[in-house]
Order: sequence, then C-alpha cells, then structure tokens
Amino acid sequence: MNKLLINTPQNVNFEYRLASVGSRCIAFGLDYGVMILYAILAFTLLAKSDVFNSGDAWLSWGVASLATLPIFLYPLVLETLMEGQTIGKRIMKIKVVKIDGTRATFYQYFIRWVCNAIDIFISMGGLGLTSIILSSKSQRIGDMAADTTVISIKEDINLKETLFEEITATHQIVYPEVIKLTDVDLNDIKDLYQMGFRRKNYRIIQVLAAKLEILLGVKAQVHPEDFITQVIQDHYYMFKEQ
Repeated sequence: MNKLLINTPQNVNFEYRLASVGSRCIAFGLDYGVMILYAILAFTLLAKSDVFNSGDAWLSWGVASLATLPIFLYPLVLETLMEGQTIGKRIMKIKVVKIDGTRATFYQYFIRWVCNAIDIFISMGGLGLTSIILSSKSQRIGDMAADTTVISIKEDINLKETLFEEITATHQIVYPEVIKLTDVDLNDIKDLYQMGFRRKNYRIIQVLAAKLEILLGVKAQVHPEDFITQVIQDHYYMFKEQ
C-alpha cells in the first residue's frame, strides 16, 4: 500500500497510509447509495403531498430543486462537519487531510467538491480514478487542486503491544519520578498517546510530553513519543509487582 511520509519540525517521521483505490471506490458507492435513498424518500413524500399536481410548474420546479439541494451539497457539508469524512468514508475508515497530514480547511473541501464535476461527472469517474492510480500521493484532480489527499485511519498495531513489547525482567527504569503518577494518570496518558497516533496528530504527543516533563520535574533528552513510551514502561515495571 502507498504511504505518505511527513517529517515534523522535530525531525520525526510520521507515516500515513494512503487510502486504497478500492476503499475510496467503496466509500463513493456507499455515499451515492445514501444520496439515492434520500432522493427516493424525498420525491416519494413530495409525490404524496400532491406538489407536482398543483398545476404551477414554477412551484413544482422550485420544490424539486430545493429537495435535491442536499444531494449536491452532501460531500461538502459532511466533509466539513465530520473533519474530512462522509458516511461512506467513515465506514471505510478513510478521511481527507492536507498533504502534510493535518486537517483540511473548508476552502480545500470546497475546491474538492467543485472538482467533482471533472473527476466524476463529466468523465464518468474516469479522470478521477486514473489520477488516483497514477499520482504518487493517490490524489485525484480535486486533491491536486486543493493540496489534499485521502488517508486510511485504520489502526494496525495494538497500543499495548507497542508500549510493552520490549519490557523484560532486566528493564532499566530511566525515570523513577513516575512514582508520582497514579494508575488513573497512566490511563489518561495512554489514552492521549493513542489518540495522537490514531488522529495522526503529532501536536497532541508534543503537548503530552511537555506536560509530563512538568509533572515529573524532568527534561527529556529524546523525542516526545520515545519519552512518553519510556514513562509508561517505567511505571508499568515499577508497579507490576504490587
């Protein structure tokens, strides 16, 4: 699977898995299934209300246009409100992000939405699909114009395995100050740490590491994620016999 490698200002690499063509196509299909169901429901209700039998062509046209408006706005509105996801994308666990991995802006969602006309409708999806396949960052034309891409947010590794796989009977405690932390504190730390990696948000990890330095009264000499991992492992090892 293609990957997008982002280098943070701290010279730490964050690796994003680009969404596969298959997952994007399935998400697209699910979204259009939702829109078709909405259209069927909306026009069924309108038909039962006798709006189309009123004899006023302008009224019928206006009501029909208003009823179909949510269909056209669906991708833009949902990606904006759901932080880069639609119903289909959420089910497939993929999302739209800036090319640097951070959250896209409304303007970028808008550009992608406008380019749907080229990527999907005019070319029957051909241009968009070809662009995704040929682009090194799996970008359709709308993504290139908006400087975005679509990533997978599926978790591959269990956090417990990541944090505790290297603890042995000879584990050396680097930060004995972890005795100041309670089990509740550690659970909160692990939750925030996991959130940072799940959201691909390195800022969460930086802030968490800085807070831990203050709480423990230490100065980390390693990268934030290594420092947090060490603190959790030290606490686990120090209290595992209790």
